[in-house]
Amino acid sequence: MLEAPKEPKRQKYGNRKVQIDGMKFDSQKEADYYFSRLLPAWKLGELKLLARQVPFDLPGGIKYVADFVIVGMNGDVDVIDTKSEPTRKNRVYVNKKKQMRAIWHIEITEV
Repeated sequence: MLEAPKEPKRQKYGNRKVQIDGMKFDSQKEADYYFSRLLPAWKLGELKLLARQVPFDLPGGIKYVADFVIVGMNGDVDVIDTKSEPTRKNRVYVNKKKQMRAIWHIEITEV
């Protein structure tokens, strides 16, 4: 019996997953930020570390996955998340952001 091909699952906030240069991103905004800001800084030697989709464990078996974690040449660590306005107000995200601050002492930079 033949089955109809499954349509891709619609994302909650309307973002579309994209693939550029063999790399998968959760949104075009995330890909744009990576290629326009982070990758050039990495290539210029302005960053010690550039990591994507970095998981952080939170209480209750909850996990927060940061879009990007960067370490500058001075050793400063930045956790960066590309968020739309509606996503920034999402209760689950707001709670995870508060837990990141309280437990890991990390302030998430939203772009």
